[in-house]
Amino acid sequence: MLGLKRQHADPPLAGEMIDHAAPEEWRVLRLLSLYRLILVAVLVVALKAGFATRLFDNLDPTRLSWVCVGYGAVALALLHLVMRQRPILETQAHLHLLGDLTGLSLMLYASGGVPTGLGTLVIIPVVGGALVLSPRMAMLQAALATIAMFSVEIARRYDRNFDTNDFTATGVLGLMLFGASIAANAVAQRARKSEALAEFVGNEFADLSRLNDSIVSGMNTGVLVVDSALRVRRSNEAAMRMLQLPAGALDRPLSRDAPALAARLLRWRSDGVASGAPIAASGGSAEVVPRFSWLGSGTLSPVLVLLEDAALMREQAQQMKLAALGRLSANIAHEIRNPLSAIQHASQLLAEGESIGEPGNSDQNQRLLAMIQRHSQRIDKIVQDVLAMTRREPPQPTTLLLRDWLLRTAALYHESYRDRARPIELSDMRTDLQVRFDPHHLQQVMFNLWDNAFLHGGGETSVVLVDAGINERAQVWLDVIDTGPGIAADLHDQIFEPFFTTAHQGTGLGLFLTRELCEYNQARIAYRPRDVRGACFRLTFAHSASDRAA
Repeated sequence: MLGLKRQHADPPLAGEMIDHAAPEEWRVLRLLSLYRLILVAVLVVALKAGFATRLFDNLDPTRLSWVCVGYGAVALALLHLVMRQRPILETQAHLHLLGDLTGLSLMLYASGGVPTGLGTLVIIPVVGGALVLSPRMAMLQAALATIAMFSVEIARRYDRNFDTNDFTATGVLGLMLFGASIAANAVAQRARKSEALAEFVGNEFADLSRLNDSIVSGMNTGVLVVDSALRVRRSNEAAMRMLQLPAGALDRPLSRDAPALAARLLRWRSDGVASGAPIAASGGSAEVVPRFSWLGSGTLSPVLVLLEDAALMREQAQQMKLAALGRLSANIAHEIRNPLSAIQHASQLLAEGESIGEPGNSDQNQRLLAMIQRHSQRIDKIVQDVLAMTRREPPQPTTLLLRDWLLRTAALYHESYRDRARPIELSDMRTDLQVRFDPHHLQQVMFNLWDNAFLHGGGETSVVLVDAGINERAQVWLDVIDTGPGIAADLHDQIFEPFFTTAHQGTGLGLFLTRELCEYNQARIAYRPRDVRGACFRLTFAHSASDRAA
């Protein structure tokens, strides 16, 4: 997000976790140890009660008793190793299977072999090993278990009566062992991958959380998170300082420590309208300007409260005004210096002609006087534009039917230029388009754009087209298009700057004042490059059609 280097490696593969066994994997071996002890206990009880002889036809009670004793001792030894967790998990998994195959094989041999059903007891150890081992080791254990079962049946064939159909049952048991091992290992591998991914994502989330905490804590803007019950759930140091909140303000009602802010928040939640007026902090020594936004989609979602120091905002605004005033003053001085130099030069020439008693050339004097008059008018125009900018009255927006208003305004514009043809064409725009704008300000905007279009758009052959419509955000737009050469691409970012002009008789304030008037009425103006000849300026009005209908 901020270009930081990742502090965590990619999530490890599941097979690589065997040397760093998770507690759940050791729990599998403990359960296997418990399974052995329970199995031995059940067999001993069955032998003592005489149930075993009735269940198994070819049972050797004495041999089975000794097998149970030995298998129980092995189970206790393996349980001790599991509790110590030494040696490592993979080694212990192989030791467990070796003990199980030895004990269960002898148990099957003493009780009648695989057909008795006791062979299914081998499935549990094989599944347990598959849960903690890699796929290759799990398949190896299933193969060893199958070989052990066939070995028991082969040994029984040479020791007593044997039915060849018993091999079929042993083969089916082998298939069951492989199937159970594959299924259990697949589940375990998926669980390990999910666990590794969850741990990786958790670490990433923790890093992002720490990063966000670091960013928020270092912000000069106060940050509060308030839940649906108006309890403060989170805050940074700036918010604590601005509102003078005590150290225990978290999880307490906001109305207890900042009642004015709580009241403003309640109003915003009820009507969705946020006032930009500052509010006093609890101690009354500072003022803050709050801004609210939902952190979720529902009305019960938490609210993010951003607090700006009102005094700091005023100071920054004052600094921006002073900086803008300094730039404007420098530009005004630069723009006035050139015509003043021309006036001074022309005056000196006239004075020199009179001082030496020469009547002078009447045509030359007229040219000098015309120069003085022209540059004086330019200075006067600069002064008028600056005064219009500084003495601007607050806008009085009115709902205007755009097409009708444009027709009237174009007629007024033509009255000012009766001696020159300045054709303005209106497109076939909708007659019901409405905008909210101060009519005097909008008239000045249109006059400036039309003057600019006829000045730079081709002279007497220029035609200005005015078009309007509604964009995808339901906002009305208005285009002023001329038939001139357009504006060079490298000048697009400069045309709205004060005193920027490409015409010798221009002041460079027309488009600047136009943009200021648009922003004053919450509208935007932008230059839109065209694929064909001509320049296009687009006004986008702030209020949507739905807002005006309401």
